Amino acid sequence: MMKLLRLRTGILILLMLCVLPFTGCAVMKDKPAAEDLSLVMAGMDGSDGVSFEGAAALLVGGKAVPESSIYYGGKVADHNKISLYSLLPDGGHPASAAESGPHPLGQGPGEAPVYYTRLVKEDGTWTMKQGSPALAGSNPLEALNPLRQLEDLERLDKKVTEEAGSARGTRVLRIELTAEAARSQLSAELEREMQAIRPVAGSGAVTAAGTHAKALEAKTALWEQKQSELQQRLDQADIRTIYYLKVDPKRNLPARLTWNRTLTYLGKAGTTTEETYITQVDFYGYQ
Repeated sequence: MMKLLRLRTGILILLMLCVLPFTGCAVMKDKPAAEDLSLVMAGMDGSDGVSFEGAAALLVGGKAVPESSIYYGGKVADHNKISLYSLLPDGGHPASAAESGPHPLGQGPGEAPVYYTRLVKEDGTWTMKQGSPALAGSNPLEALNPLRQLEDLERLDKKVTEEAGSARGTRVLRIELTAEAARSQLSAELEREMQAIRPVAGSGAVTAAGTHAKALEAKTALWEQKQSELQQRLDQADIRTIYYLKVDPKRNLPARLTWNRTLTYLGKAGTTTEETYITQVDFYGYQ
């Protein structure tokens, strides 16, 4: 328990350090590292369940954006069911989120929003079955599904190497997506997020049908404008995505997954802007 508390209190600093390259590390045996990754994924598939805790943050120009930081935890059950809930930075978590499921959740200390979501994999697709808030576009946890992240490592084009100089008794695999795969991955994520917030006609009786239609038309026009701007920025951005997978060599299972995605693009003022999105998740309690 103390280990997990230390993880939460210091994890944001660690996330920022993860942006830096692994210094003093050499690349070792590319092909065996790729085979090691396949074995680790097979071991994960054979696990009935696991718990996890992690954090995510956005850095702009090397500085963390405070409101973007989120601490979360969750559990995997029966291979295809996963629950995620937000944690408080001091290590606490609302009992309603972690144990009772999707009740109407309040705010944590400092007005930090509290989230919960339950996902089920059906026909190869992860679907949110329950959540608070229920609106997918307002709930960041769906995008933090660690199983989906591991699945991306399997299916996307990549280069896998092993980092030398890792701590004794551990191995760290470095997985860098190709430029095309990194762009495809981000494009798919943004498309899911945009579709989740796309304006739709409300159900039920509408007393002022004309006014409602005009409001929907205006919202849709704004949504299309934002989608176009987002796509344009994506087309012009340089995208680099790197994962670091810490492996427990005794059980050949994931111990920690760190994900760094860096976007470099020209801002409105014509200056180069760099955004780095980082997530780190620790796995424990395999079943």
